[in-house]
Amino acid sequence: MDVLFLLLVLLGHAFLWIGLINRLHAVKIPRRTLHRGTVALFLCAGLIAAGLAWYYFRDPARFTVMPWSSAAKGTWGESLIGLYLLACWVAAPVTLLRFAWLHVSLRPSSLLRFERRRRVEIDLANAAANAAELAHHPLARLPGNEILQLELAQWVLDVPRMSPALDGLSIVHFADLHMTGRVGKAYFRELVRFSNGLRPDLVCITGDLIDEPACMDWFADTLAYLVARCGVYYVLGNHDCRVDVGQLRRTLGQSGLIDVGGRWITVEIGGTRVVLAGNERPWIAAAADLTDCPPPAPAGPLRIGLAHSPDQFAWARAQEVDLLLVGHTHGGQIRLPPLGAILSPSLEGVKYVSGVYYAPPTILHVTRGVSADFPVRWNCRPEIAQLCLRAGSGTSP
Repeated sequence: MDVLFLLLVLLGHAFLWIGLINRLHAVKIPRRTLHRGTVALFLCAGLIAAGLAWYYFRDPARFTVMPWSSAAKGTWGESLIGLYLLACWVAAPVTLLRFAWLHVSLRPSSLLRFERRRRVEIDLANAAANAAELAHHPLARLPGNEILQLELAQWVLDVPRMSPALDGLSIVHFADLHMTGRVGKAYFRELVRFSNGLRPDLVCITGDLIDEPACMDWFADTLAYLVARCGVYYVLGNHDCRVDVGQLRRTLGQSGLIDVGGRWITVEIGGTRVVLAGNERPWIAAAADLTDCPPPAPAGPLRIGLAHSPDQFAWARAQEVDLLLVGHTHGGQIRLPPLGAILSPSLEGVKYVSGVYYAPPTILHVTRGVSADFPVRWNCRPEIAQLCLRAGSGTSP
């Protein structure tokens, strides 16, 4: 059997099971069931790989024939093995071609004026009120772990239907804080300090703010200090369901944050109205229904959507949202060169793992998030995004 065939089978096997895990994490499932299902899928993938290795190494002669050839025909079990190997063999090149297509085809070149990334210098020691706020999980100190290496992603985007009166609208967007205690409070203090230094018109937080109830007291020392000229807005995500959602919304409200989960509101910016609409599907509330909303731009106000999952892209397009802001994917969290992200909790897999995408009339921005429940990142720094929206078209920021 050809070595290339074996490598393709191994890749295809991994791609098939990772694809199942990605999609499992994109749907509404009780937390315990989700964890058990994830463990079960990983175990199945490992056991199948071990079983195939045993099957072939027990009889090295099997390596000399392809599993679908007449020489390989035997019992129904051997036929099933042959079919599975064939499926893996097909899945590998198909998935690799899809990776390549995603890398080259989803860049919104017609709308993207400018893109830049830079490392954010944060001073955790100076931000901490006490030593406890500098306590991070031991994994945070692993060599190469980027969990505390915050990055600023800047985007200048043409918004086709936006009023010239809003030209230059500045939005700070971040998500996936995952306040668990595994990353100390000082990190989130610095996040807030840096966001305020960008002097945005709007701050939009798109879910997964907290995992542990004990961290709810952190908001008064962190997010309560967020400043934006026209307000700080949020929706919740799946991890926020791990605490009392009602209490969470009240606490965030007391901290000055405005809830748009499952509803739409209008905000006046420089005398021009903007609609903000929230969507916490599939985990919490019904998505905002914009049927009774003022007509969309250009006749009506710009529509900005906040959701947790990129799977709500279709909802945003149906509601004629001009810009949809989401998180949830963590940018893959661990990126493997040259493939990039392979883990992405979305029904679309890694299609919308991070960055900017466009399907008229909606621009989608997917942020990598600023932290993670599992405090390990590699080749995928946490990010805070600054979006500058421009009316019309151009080639420079």
